[in-house]
Amino acid sequence: MTPHPPRPVPRRALRAAACAGLVAIAACSAEPPPPPPDSGPSISGTTVRFPRRVEGIRTEPVQDAGTTTLTLPGRLAWDEDRTVRVLPPFAGRVTALRAQVGDAVRAGQPLAEIAAPEFGQAVADGRRAEADEALARETVSRQRELHDAGLVAAKDLREAQAVLSRAEIERQRTRARLAQLGAAGGGATFTLRAPIDGVVVERALAAGQEVRPDADKPLFVVTDPTRLWVWLDAPENALPQLAPMRAGAPLKLHSGAWGTRDFDAKLVRTEDSIDAISRTFRLRAAVANPERLLKAEMYVTATFPLPPGASDRPIEHVPVTAVLLVDGRRHVFVADPDGGFTRVEVGIVRELPGRVGVVGLEPGQRVVVEGNLFLQQILARGTTPKSARAEAKK
Repeated sequence: MTPHPPRPVPRRALRAAACAGLVAIAACSAEPPPPPPDSGPSISGTTVRFPRRVEGIRTEPVQDAGTTTLTLPGRLAWDEDRTVRVLPPFAGRVTALRAQVGDAVRAGQPLAEIAAPEFGQAVADGRRAEADEALARETVSRQRELHDAGLVAAKDLREAQAVLSRAEIERQRTRARLAQLGAAGGGATFTLRAPIDGVVVERALAAGQEVRPDADKPLFVVTDPTRLWVWLDAPENALPQLAPMRAGAPLKLHSGAWGTRDFDAKLVRTEDSIDAISRTFRLRAAVANPERLLKAEMYVTATFPLPPGASDRPIEHVPVTAVLLVDGRRHVFVADPDGGFTRVEVGIVRELPGRVGVVGLEPGQRVVVEGNLFLQQILARGTTPKSARAEAKK
């Protein structure tokens, strides 16, 4: 059987195969298409939204804290109207101590004795003035007798009287100086005395110590500890609540050392300036302390009722880590139902351990307690930080 010769391939088929091979080669050599661009969070006003869940952001619900009172942090201090800081009028050396910290003293009671050359000079001037006055007085008496006997002229008597007048003026000056220094007894050692009735609460000297009148620190601090001042710090946005309050408004003080015990105090004044850095203003109150349970420099919280119409806004408690200071104002980031985070300004009206009472939020809202600095960074830059893109990819 004779085999048939192979049939020739049509030219059309050859061209089609060649084209297919070229297409395949081109397809293999082409680069893969670029990935879709990384879509970071979007920013709308003060709201940040992410296309997907971001790790590192944790929220907590706010807690209702009521609306009836306003609480401010404060610090106790000595009542400056009843406090004297004692400095020596002369440079010298302490020779004896007459009072200790905690001693109750009366006005004029010795606190310390100081050997001071300048004081010794003042005593010597006083004694010399006494001697000059005595001599001038004797001279006037003798001149008067001689004048009455016709042995001296009236001019001599008048000159003697003028000398006596000058001696009396000098004696009065030195006596007043010594009395002012508490040296009426005429001793050569200067005695530093208590200027008021009170208690010695500070002492900054020891026997043998050199002292100077221009020292930065007083030698003694004498005060009446049965009455103290209270310095309170209020945020700027609390002005609407505090402005209606007048001097004499009652408030309650609470100290961690005394648990739930209250101490009655009264508002004295509100300062007219706001601190440029902390954006707070100070209030001063006074508290009676007859039992001396409260101590100077003790931290307290002051609670007092708000005037009518000032307590309409609800107060919510949030963790202290949720609050950010931005441009001198306090803010929190609130989680929105659609997954965004909106920065909201709040006002702090109460401070507790680990939490703060704020106004400007609603019950049921959730605030960011971890990651709020990250969100603020995004708002501040207006773009997505690299760390945000890396977290969004996960």
